Amino acid sequence: MTSASREISLGFSPDQCEEGCHIIYLYNDDYERKRTMARFLQQGLHEGEKVLYLTSELSPAEMKQELQALGVPVDKNQQDIDVITAHYTHCPDSCFSPDFMLEMVSDYYDNAVKQGYKGARGAGEMSWALVDGRTTVKDLLKYESSLNAVLHDHPLTTICQYDARRFDGAVILDMMSVHPMMIVRGQLVKNPYFIPSESLLKNFADKSPGMNPGGKKSGHSKQRVPG
Repeated sequence: MTSASREISLGFSPDQCEEGCHIIYLYNDDYERKRTMARFLQQGLHEGEKVLYLTSELSPAEMKQELQALGVPVDKNQQDIDVITAHYTHCPDSCFSPDFMLEMVSDYYDNAVKQGYKGARGAGEMSWALVDGRTTVKDLLKYESSLNAVLHDHPLTTICQYDARRFDGAVILDMMSVHPMMIVRGQLVKNPYFIPSESLLKNFADKSPGMNPGGKKSGHSKQRVPG
């Protein structure tokens, strides 16, 4: 499926953008983040899109309650919005799989269009990646970088939320380099740190593969979550 180049609103900004944007949101204020995401999701429902939210900090039930309180008509649109625990979506076998997640993104968009939606959008909290052994920077970078190509043909408008208070500074810089767009003070802007995937992955090959997203070195390139 190829992009229809549909212009959409993100809800939190007056600007229009092309669907399929891959956006990074670095935040240090939880309330402001939730308000921004609520506007993003509410606008998706308004535009006739299927909406996905991957929660890491709260259970799906708790997240739905918070979204409802922030103005997202979750109860009224239960069939149009999916709120899922991020860990089990990203890590079905307790270990992050970039290929699995990329397939999930493309399938989610394609199925939404088949069901009659005009498109789809999703937002995901990335704090699940901080759990020791759940993923590595290399795999996370591979996923985020490869996602740009997937979104070209399956334009699910995507916001990846990284808590600037918790992620290692070097990891944040790496993740910024794979997102073409970013949210700054509630506005969508072009990311000046974006690097095309071919150049980025080549440069990253020289870095240590044994670094997890929290900045802690591990003795091997891929750990599994214990238990």
